[in-house]
Amino acid sequence: MGIARGIVAACFVVACGPPQRTEQPKAPPPLEVKTYAPLGIKADAKSPNKAVILGTDDKDGSTIVPLPATAATSAFDAMVVRMKPDVVGNLTRVKVTTGPNPDQSVQVGIFEEFAGGAGPQWRAGVWVAAFVAATTLNKDLTDFTFSASSSGHIDGASASGIIAAGFLASITGAKVDDTATMTGMINPDGTIGPVDGIPEKFLAAIEKGKTRLGYPIGTRYAKSAKSGELIDLEKLARDHKAKAVEVADVHDAYTLLTGQILPRARPVPEADMALDPTFTTAIDARYKVWQQRLSMEWAAILQLESAGRLPAVLEYLRDTSKRFGESAADIHRRGLTGAAYARMFAGSLYAQVANQAYNVLANVQKGKIDEAVALLAKHDNLATLTHDVLTKIGTMRPPTMGGHLQMMAAFRAALRGWIFHSLATRAVELAKAHVATFKGKSSAELGSDATAESVINIVVPTLLYVGKTVAETTLATEQLELQNTADINYMCSLPNVRRMATSFQSAGAAGLTYFDTLLVLPYAEAAKISEDEARQQIAFKEPDYLVAFTGSRLSSLDGAPKDLKATWGEVSLPWGLLSLAGSQLAYLHAAELIAKYYSLGADVADDGSGRVQKIEQEKAFANVLAIAERTARASARAARIATGTIPVQAKLAYQNGIVDRDGTLSDKLDALGQFWAASAYSQSAVMLARN
Repeated sequence: MGIARGIVAACFVVACGPPQRTEQPKAPPPLEVKTYAPLGIKADAKSPNKAVILGTDDKDGSTIVPLPATAATSAFDAMVVRMKPDVVGNLTRVKVTTGPNPDQSVQVGIFEEFAGGAGPQWRAGVWVAAFVAATTLNKDLTDFTFSASSSGHIDGASASGIIAAGFLASITGAKVDDTATMTGMINPDGTIGPVDGIPEKFLAAIEKGKTRLGYPIGTRYAKSAKSGELIDLEKLARDHKAKAVEVADVHDAYTLLTGQILPRARPVPEADMALDPTFTTAIDARYKVWQQRLSMEWAAILQLESAGRLPAVLEYLRDTSKRFGESAADIHRRGLTGAAYARMFAGSLYAQVANQAYNVLANVQKGKIDEAVALLAKHDNLATLTHDVLTKIGTMRPPTMGGHLQMMAAFRAALRGWIFHSLATRAVELAKAHVATFKGKSSAELGSDATAESVINIVVPTLLYVGKTVAETTLATEQLELQNTADINYMCSLPNVRRMATSFQSAGAAGLTYFDTLLVLPYAEAAKISEDEARQQIAFKEPDYLVAFTGSRLSSLDGAPKDLKATWGEVSLPWGLLSLAGSQLAYLHAAELIAKYYSLGADVADDGSGRVQKIEQEKAFANVLAIAERTARASARAARIATGTIPVQAKLAYQNGIVDRDGTLSDKLDALGQFWAASAYSQSAVMLARN
């Protein structure tokens, strides 16, 4: 249980967070700070009139924030920009209401002045804002009722940052400063992502009397949606007797909107994110296994090279495999065993795909079409493979907190494998049919460059999907070896796990709706195909979209999910944790895709490699990435206070993020996802501890 440490001065609360970019707000009333034993947060964290902000000092103290006992409403003006028929900035009045939720079901309501006035992107932003507001206070989405209403017509998620801050103001009872407004998209870790049309929004806000204007960190020089020129936002505001304020995250947004400081967790030192020796030893053993496999595959690739000129895709696989292998060896020498293992694993995968694809091609070139088809047919058992792994994980009955997190991590990997298998299975059938068309062709045609390109261009993506399926199921099995050695006994509440899964599922579905309106629906319209066809084509290009789409609908799917739910029971531990794992995947992957294609403006190569060539919002991305890294360490402190340890899964994701951060643009985007995943694992530990 918590041990009171007394009342702290307001200056202590100010010192809890990173340097503020806003003017100094007025000091809040003194707040109580407690220390908690592992699993000791539940009474305070579940109290309807308290929020427990874990880890607000370097001694692992936690600050108690009092919450109003009744529903409260906050009103503010959100900045928007209309693109057609002319580019015009505007303000839309938004009212948000929150209150205690004794029903403990998900209750997020969205109201409109006119039917259809709130577009799907805006509605999705409200859902995500509600989720972030709750998790910022270490509460469940189901602890509160949320509602948001807008006047006029509004769409887009650029108001989701201010809505999250507005929800927090309502929950904490803070008064909103009507001279302030901001724009920016909320990310799952609370960071504020860049958006379009900020100069036009600023001018509209200034015209309506706003004097404090928030904008996403790293976007001071923003492109005008009307002229395309870069505008200095701080000068623009200053010239109109207003002040532009850089906003990094939801805490900054709350300060801008209310003039108050919300306590936040302090990041643990980077050294605390290092893997324990026991884990390092276990992972190092797996690293050596995959190092040996890569050596075997690489020997075959060297022989392959002597066979003559390789198709470009095979050269790409060869070079990528080599890059991963060399990077893994270098990282391993630096002692980053977890990240080294991940890269050695990937290097082996790419080398294996290169060799398997060449073997198919070689048989086609020799006229051995049946043998080539048979090589592809070896992968017809993927459904059984993935089903068996999910079943194996479901037999676990973990008696500790670490065991529950281990089971969730294994389910996440196994689910990705099961979801990828649907792509792989379909791709294998198409590849077999394509290869079969070369039966009876002349030797000259079979040996031509055109045939080589035709075969490789369909076989390589197919085998990559197969490889992803096998890799994820393998990772799921290997996750079972990562058990905490100094762990605490724990048995979760199944109703609470189901409630958490529903919360994530709701937020994930909202994010997917937003992504669909941004990319899928415009693509379907431009290509003159159905929405389902557009989803399938995008899923082949961005498999994580399929993961998010499937994870958000897990409970209603046929196949393995339906069979496992029937076998385990809908109220069982394995089905509860599988549902939670799937809904978390949906939430995180949807957020990553939105950030990639909308907020950050990634330019992805169309050569099938998935390589990111350019990030439009490069400076903003650098800031978002830096904040995500710090947030991962802050979430780790919260998890350590709640459970006694930092989850090994969070440490592994963090280590991968640290390495990816120094790589290519594609690697850096992966790093952002890894830091978000690290935070999510730590937040899962906190959620389990308080429930």
